[in-house]
Amino acid sequence: MVKYDKFMLDNGLTVLVHRDSTTPMTAMNLIYKVGSRDEQPDKTGFAHLFEHLMFGGSVNIPKYDEPLQRAGG
Repeated sequence: MVKYDKFMLDNGLTVLVHRDSTTPMTAMNLIYKVGSRDEQPDKTGFAHLFEHLMFGGSVNIPKYDEPLQRAGG
């Protein structure tokens, strides 16, 4: 079991902190709880589906990653 502290910032962000003093390394993971505010329980995951379709390219942008990377993404 991993022990951690959990608290909420004034802006509503939930923070989980696990300290491991056996290593001099620091790591951070940032996870967003996103989705439509009005999403229906039986119709979830459409944004994720469209994200995958977008990265698959299209007729107008066959390689989506290239223009995104040129823009610094």
